[in-house]
Amino acid sequence: MIGVAEIAGVMSSLKAAKDIAETMIGLRNAAAFKAKAIEFQSKIYDAMSAAIVAQEERSSLLQKVGELEKEVARLEAWDAEKQRYELKDVGSGALAYALKNEASGAEPPHWICAKCYEDGKKSILQPETRNPGRTEWMVCHRCDADIIVVGEREPPPRPTQANTKRTLRGW
Repeated sequence: MIGVAEIAGVMSSLKAAKDIAETMIGLRNAAAFKAKAIEFQSKIYDAMSAAIVAQEERSSLLQKVGELEKEVARLEAWDAEKQRYELKDVGSGALAYALKNEASGAEPPHWICAKCYEDGKKSILQPETRNPGRTEWMVCHRCDADIIVVGEREPPPRPTQANTKRTLRGW
């Protein structure tokens, strides 16, 4: 919003310019008229300067509002996305967020990094095999978190009617 001070400055300069113009109308002396004309131009310049400052402030505030609206939209989208995940033990005591079975749709089962989740980011953990020992890891390439995998390398399949009795590690 344009501040009261900026509006008052514009109004004050315009009032002074009006008063000078009225005085100029009554002058018959060319030198006095010229001096008043210069004073009149000065007041018009002051009013324009104050109006420009007010416009710059308004533009800055509109830009800030736009940025805040984008951030609110991003947070609302993340809030909806994070409801699709639940915190799980993915082996060896490590925790990650796993996609809920009912939220998966066509998406394959996967884990996302717990640290990135808390930071409001979705970062899917990627499998890697490291030497020596050919150790299996799940790695977050966003924050460089590592989880050693004990057992299966990939997240286990979603439970179905046929395998609901099967114990799924970490899911």
